[in-house]
Amino acid sequence: MEPDDIKRYIRLFHERDLPNIVERELKLSLNPGKATVIIGPRRSGKTYLLYSLVGDERERYVYLNFENPLLFGITGRDFPGVVDAYFDLYPENVGDEVFFLLDEIQSVPNWEIGVRYLLDEGFMVAVTGSSSRLLSREVATQLRGRGISYTLLPLSFREFLRFKGMDFKKRDLYGRKMHIIRKLLDEYLKYGAFPEVALLGDKVRILEEYLSVMITKDVVERHGIRNVALIEALVKLLLSNYAKYTSYSSIHRFLKSEFGTSKTTVLEYLRALEDSFFVFFLPKFARSEKESLRAPKKVYLVDTGLALFSKKDPARDIENAVFLELLRRKHYLNPLLNVHYYGGSGEKEVDFVVSESGRVVELIQVTLSLKDARERELSAIIRAGKNLGCENLTVVTLEEEETIEMNGRRINAIPLWKFLLGLTPSAPLSASPSPGPS
Repeated sequence: MEPDDIKRYIRLFHERDLPNIVERELKLSLNPGKATVIIGPRRSGKTYLLYSLVGDERERYVYLNFENPLLFGITGRDFPGVVDAYFDLYPENVGDEVFFLLDEIQSVPNWEIGVRYLLDEGFMVAVTGSSSRLLSREVATQLRGRGISYTLLPLSFREFLRFKGMDFKKRDLYGRKMHIIRKLLDEYLKYGAFPEVALLGDKVRILEEYLSVMITKDVVERHGIRNVALIEALVKLLLSNYAKYTSYSSIHRFLKSEFGTSKTTVLEYLRALEDSFFVFFLPKFARSEKESLRAPKKVYLVDTGLALFSKKDPARDIENAVFLELLRRKHYLNPLLNVHYYGGSGEKEVDFVVSESGRVVELIQVTLSLKDARERELSAIIRAGKNLGCENLTVVTLEEEETIEMNGRRINAIPLWKFLLGLTPSAPLSASPSPGPS
């Protein structure tokens, strides 16, 4: 570590203007003695979320992006030197509250040693990382209870509209904006919701670069993967099976014939892809944990735009978008929420079971249209509602909206845009997006 490089980096940050910050729905808090840890996929807006923490006294905020060449080679053991470099620049701030904002912390060897040092010295600390293991393993074990974790995902549809300059209010349901909103929904489903993709042109090339960097840096390099051909084949397989059932055994059988790989290796690579936020595996809702673990999983992408590199399917795009919205409800609003699927296949399947502390609070079925599958979709959700003791039944479609009375049950069918805007009449209070349109 070169102290002059640290000082140069700190001064460059303090001298430059920060970009305009569009408010995100994930709300952070900074707490003494606790590191605020923001995890999520690359390019989802974690850096801008850090910027949003910067107050008026800019020089009391130390922002460090560890993927910048000036900071190359820093380890967790160098953090005392970073603090010394800062106070060499700003001796007048000794004894004042100083904030360290540390971006892409997973690039720093032994980062947890440095973060613990900053906390012990009384600094306020926020860090970001592109690895879910920062939440599940490293924060829990290395920070030893001294980290509060938040997960940031690509833009919700509400955020997407704000990024497009549209301030949506309930009265707009009856005006010209509705046509614009529905057109923007098509773009949201096709190209996804990474912030840069929403704002810039050449969307396909940007997404292609995101996918390449995600796999190269967050999977291959971070996990030391040698068989790049296998990981590329696995990525293609998952892209082609988004919003479908799969199992580790079936994936292994498919790859074994060509690569001769072991099941252990396939599991390791799948976990690496999940760790990078490329993909999520939705488990089955079951009273037995063993049954849930043994059942097939459903595959969902972190962004519907990534499906452009496989075979796009409007019905699966809608289902994937609903899954991501439910995931935001959990990570942004209510950590006690959990999401599963119910049943297995055919008319017994219900796409999403939303539970809170073990109690089922909502069942959601997703379909492009009820016209051709009305009996199958409705009978499945009614049967599941009876079995699980849940009367809060929702069917999300592309455009249809109605209240259905069937077999003594009420089902709310709503269009996707209303669901994504948080206008679902049946959404449980604890799971409802906030703030909603006014």
